[in-house]
Amino acid sequence: MTTTTYSLNETDTMRFNELMNETYRKVYNMAYRLSGNRPDAEDLTQEAYYRAYRSFGDFEGDRPFENWIFRIVTRLYLDLLRNRRRRVQTVSYDNTLPSEVGGDSVRFEIADEKPSPEQVMIENAYSEPLQMALESLTPDQRELIELADVKQVPYTEIAEMLGAPVGTIRSRLHRTHKALRIKLEQARAQQALRGNRS
Repeated sequence: MTTTTYSLNETDTMRFNELMNETYRKVYNMAYRLSGNRPDAEDLTQEAYYRAYRSFGDFEGDRPFENWIFRIVTRLYLDLLRNRRRRVQTVSYDNTLPSEVGGDSVRFEIADEKPSPEQVMIENAYSEPLQMALESLTPDQRELIELADVKQVPYTEIAEMLGAPVGTIRSRLHRTHKALRIKLEQARAQQALRGNRS
């Protein structure tokens, strides 16, 4: 679905600013909860309001603005995760650089970007069959797994983000878990077949 960029009139701009002021703290808190750090939370919040402003003409005023902006933040966060997973680092920070002063060498000191113990556990748990099973799910199903199982976001917050009742989120997650189990069994069976052939 494509969104149209509208040039907002003064009334719409004032209304948008009111809604932003009312929801800013909650949106930032949610972005922080998802990303786990302040710089990402600030970037996600800023980008979410920027996108919301640009497509404010698409906003249906009879629905809560909060739910709409939460969905934007959630999508931005999932895009951020996907982009980071694809990123390949090509610079080695172990190499030393010659210094202009006194011929000494300079060593990079960088922040520790190693995954947290929780991330290591999750990544190690993502065996090849599980990865295949996850990739076979729909983007919406993967989003639910990411929020509920990986990030441990409470159902009430997921419901707010996605603009659906908590009961609907529970039933969607139940169906997603069931689909994931079936896909996982199929992926394991395929892996076993490949193992038997080799």
